[in-house]
Amino acid sequence: MRQQTKQLAAQQEINKEQLENLRLERKALQAEVRDRHTAQARKVKFTFEIVPGEDFPDGPNSCWYSAHVTNDSDEAIRNLTVDYQGLEEVQAARLKPDTQLMEQPCTAGPGHEVVFSSQTTFIDHLYNIFPKCHFTDAAGVDWVLDQDGHLVEDAPPTSSGQSSE
Repeated sequence: MRQQTKQLAAQQEINKEQLENLRLERKALQAEVRDRHTAQARKVKFTFEIVPGEDFPDGPNSCWYSAHVTNDSDEAIRNLTVDYQGLEEVQAARLKPDTQLMEQPCTAGPGHEVVFSSQTTFIDHLYNIFPKCHFTDAAGVDWVLDQDGHLVEDAPPTSSGQSSE
């Protein structure tokens, strides 16, 4: 009976170690899945600048945003748009380097850069707008990339009609 008690205690210790190993392996696999999930999206770069217009700095058409989205991944991104928070839809999207005008939302292939231009407005108005880039990766996941490089998965709209703000 003592021998069986010792064997049982030893087996429980082995089971405990195996359970801890399984937990660590699961955690590592979850991290790997998370990394794979965001791998393509993390290779998309978003920058923007204020471009002076003809009646800069005080006119109603004094400037606009020029936003650059670069796809450094190995696959295309789709549904690419830039949200200028309250400004009307962007005026133009051009594929660089050949400056081909594109329909919106657009697709950016591997290694391509797309330049978006906002409508013109007062410079003071632009200082209160924080553009965001929206796109869908090759796996069909929707993403939002902000001016600070923060990447978040874009949540689908709620069916209740309530805003998440």
